[in-house]
Amino acid sequence: MITYRDRTRSATVRDELARLRRLAREGELTDCAVEMGELEQGLADAEAPARDDWGELERCLRSGSVAAASALLARRRDEPVEGCTARFRGAIDALEGLAPPPKTSVRVPEGYSHYALDPLAYADAAAEYHRAAGPDARRAVVVGIRSIGTSLSAIVAAAIGSDRSLTVRPRGESGARRIATTERLASTLRGWMADAPDVLVVDEGPGATGETFWCVAQWLGELGFPPERIALLPSHTGGMALAPEARRSWFAAARKFAPPIDDPRPRRVAARFGLDDLVDLSAGRWRGHVDGGAGAPSWTGFERRKFLARDRDGRLHQIRFAGLGRAGAETLSRAERLHELGTGPSVRGAREGFLVCRWQRGRLCTAPELTSGEFLVAVGAYLSGRAGRFATGAEVNRAPILALLEENATESAGSSRGVRAALRRIEALPPREAHIADARLGAQEWLRSEGGFLKTDAVDHGDGLRFPGPADLAWDLAGVAVELAVPAPLLRSWSAACARTSGDDPHALLAAVRAYRPAYAAASLGDASIAAREAGCDADRRMLAMLATRYRRALDRLL
Repeated sequence: MITYRDRTRSATVRDELARLRRLAREGELTDCAVEMGELEQGLADAEAPARDDWGELERCLRSGSVAAASALLARRRDEPVEGCTARFRGAIDALEGLAPPPKTSVRVPEGYSHYALDPLAYADAAAEYHRAAGPDARRAVVVGIRSIGTSLSAIVAAAIGSDRSLTVRPRGESGARRIATTERLASTLRGWMADAPDVLVVDEGPGATGETFWCVAQWLGELGFPPERIALLPSHTGGMALAPEARRSWFAAARKFAPPIDDPRPRRVAARFGLDDLVDLSAGRWRGHVDGGAGAPSWTGFERRKFLARDRDGRLHQIRFAGLGRAGAETLSRAERLHELGTGPSVRGAREGFLVCRWQRGRLCTAPELTSGEFLVAVGAYLSGRAGRFATGAEVNRAPILALLEENATESAGSSRGVRAALRRIEALPPREAHIADARLGAQEWLRSEGGFLKTDAVDHGDGLRFPGPADLAWDLAGVAVELAVPAPLLRSWSAACARTSGDDPHALLAAVRAYRPAYAAASLGDASIAAREAGCDADRRMLAMLATRYRRALDRLL
């Protein structure tokens, strides 16, 4: 089953450089470090699509990332940042002088956009290494694994004072990843390693297979570096459930310097907004604070970090990870816009990647309420109020959706019967604009409050790690058709209302709604199936398996 998507964004380099200068000037140093790493990743990948190199462009990019990281660390230590930001501006000027490509594709790091990874925590891991290595730490070589390892390795290099730092990209299919470089890069690295105490390999993870850390370590061994002098800086020291036994044993024995488990940011954010009594709602714990929540399915291992807090007047607020860099800024903007439209809670602001908004009081809807006229009116108003508000200006990229539909539907049905016709209906649609959808319209997403019905959790699923990503305006209408078994006349009425709000053609929109219903069911089936496999307890496993069965039946009917 397909459920995760490759989250990338197209970047105009001139605009990226202007934004980086502004972030540095305004003191937004965390976002500056994160986004400089994203630009370095994008341009390095574009410059060397087949094998990594170490030319003037790569050196300039690395200089900019390390300077941005140095400024962030200087501020953390309450030291002047002007010297670091001056070096950063110099690197940006030099980069502009190299006339890089006008556009590049940037992979959005999932650790910064979803999993609440704190880049500064890697400075703590680097400090632990520094204490172990002593004064020789400055001569260590730092190798970042792109994508997120780009900015994380810059943090580590700045923290230990090393000027020997570069990044590499594992290439190839899963199970056969490898590092490929030019002789220029390999020769540079051998020269650095000649008197280096260690090579520090930096990345998030390890993931289920641990393959990226493994293939970099193997490559360093091929370059002649002793394995006992390779140290790993991962985000955690567990996991690797799908790794071969030899790899798990290697990782267990390797020298590792991981960030601290405790994350102080939620407490700092709460204090900044005058909030207290912080309660962790992550990993499905929110169900204990919502009336009726105990029976709601939750993919606990995938949920964003979120907290409940109280202000001095006793009013409840939610503190929720929204993302660092552009991802966080876009989520904040959508949350503010939804509140202006009357379809979201009031927003207090954002800090350190966390969004702070009023807690939406209510209980989960009962089955009779989900078919009531009052509820259906609220759903229609929500859809038409949101329609067209988050247009991207880009055309819908149907290829990933078609691939998801073909694989998930074929796996569900056991054959391709009916799947080809469903694919053709999407392929036959004219080019249409992409929007950021709500993307999650299930029963557990709606609350009954004193003032009516509320749609929760509506700001970032449509542009997150899972499908659909920026999608046709029809996606949410297709979603409610699948989730709520909406009668055809009501679906036509909602489509017409959404078309009026967004300026879309009502007939074209309705055709797209019909075409995308199987795709929504297939995406939801993939989510529920994987969530059931990964569930941490039998109760969640049963609920998610039942949800997967419901989506499978809906998909079979639509095919």
